[in-house]
Amino acid sequence: MADEPAKPADSKPAANADVPVSQALKQVRPAMPERIVIHPWPKIVLAWPLALTSIVFYFLGGGWWKDPGPLIDPSALGWWWMFVFFFNLLVQTFDFGRGNVIATFATTAVILLGLYVYELQSQTAVYGAIYQFFRDANLALHPNFYLCIFAIFGVLFLFAFLATRFDYWVLEPNRLMHKHGLLGDERQYATLQMSVEKEIPDLLEWVIFGGGRLIFKPGPGADAHKTLIVDNVFRVNYVERRVREFLGSIKVDEDRSK
Repeated sequence: MADEPAKPADSKPAANADVPVSQALKQVRPAMPERIVIHPWPKIVLAWPLALTSIVFYFLGGGWWKDPGPLIDPSALGWWWMFVFFFNLLVQTFDFGRGNVIATFATTAVILLGLYVYELQSQTAVYGAIYQFFRDANLALHPNFYLCIFAIFGVLFLFAFLATRFDYWVLEPNRLMHKHGLLGDERQYATLQMSVEKEIPDLLEWVIFGGGRLIFKPGPGADAHKTLIVDNVFRVNYVERRVREFLGSIKVDEDRSK
C-alpha cells in the first residue's frame, strides 16, 4: 500500500505562543480615551431649580391659556417660588459641608420643637398664627413674571456655557493643559507622577449639580510645588474616576517603558 502524502504543517500559531506583554495588556485593558476635557462651571448653574420652577409656575399660573385662568392658587405659587428662591440663594451663599448640614438641620429641629413646647405651655397658637400669616398674605405674582425670570436665567445659562468653552482643562497622556481666554492662552503641566484628589466642599451643591472640586498635584519637576484646582466640576465623582483610570494607564505605560 502506497504511503499517504505528508500533510502540510498547520500555519496557525500554537495556542501557547508567546504574546508581547504590551499587546496582552491592550487586549485585557479597555481602550482609554485619548484625552479628557474638564469644564469648571460658573456658580449660576446652581440656580437651575429656580429656573425650572419659574417655567412650571408660568404654566400653572395660567400664562399659557388664551383666557388666563390659573390652575393653582396664585398666592400659593408665589410663596412656593419664594421658598425655592431662598433655597437657591442659601446654597450659593454658604458652604454646607457635612458638619454644617447636620448643624443646620439640628438647629431647625430645635427651634421648631421649642416653638411647639412654648405653644403647649402658654396656650398660644404660634403655628396657627404663622399659618394665618402665610394664608392672608397676598403674594400672587403675574405669570409673565415667572416667564421673565426663566428667560433671564436662560440667557445667563447660555453665557455660562459659552464661558466653559473658553476656560477648560485638557488631560492628555503626557500633559495637563489649562486653556483660558478669548485668544486661547494655554499653560501646560507634565503628567509624570501626577496625582488627583477630589473634594466636595458643599453637600447641597453636590446634590443639586453633582458638583465638586478636583485638585491636581504635579510630580517632581518645575511645577512640583503647585496645586492645580478645578472648581465646580459637573458630576465630579464620574470625572474623578475617569481621571484616575487615565492617570493609572499612563503610569502603567511609564513603568513598562523603563
